[in-house]
Amino acid sequence: MNERCRLPNRRGAIALQFSHANQWYRAHVGFFASGAPAELFLDAAKPDSTIDGFAADAAILISLLLQRGSSIAEIGHALRRTPNGTAASLIGATIDELAALERSP
Repeated sequence: MNERCRLPNRRGAIALQFSHANQWYRAHVGFFASGAPAELFLDAAKPDSTIDGFAADAAILISLLLQRGSSIAEIGHALRRTPNGTAASLIGATIDELAALERSP
């Protein structure tokens, strides 16, 4: 198993919003010094709901994968897609948002 990369005490971050399955989410993405995504915090629009808890847990798991060397592309490739190619879950939609960040200048 890869060792977890330590994050700098001070790091760049951005906030964004997106929707999936008619639900809105707020994401906060922190970055390694290289500019690669390193951590994710995710909240649903309805605080303390079941979907909010799921979103927070999903963000922790995505963060751990990123900090152990998994790439956004590698994570995205492993996730389920609908027949039209869109993300089948909140986790997939979140990874798609992170992939879009990597592609933007």
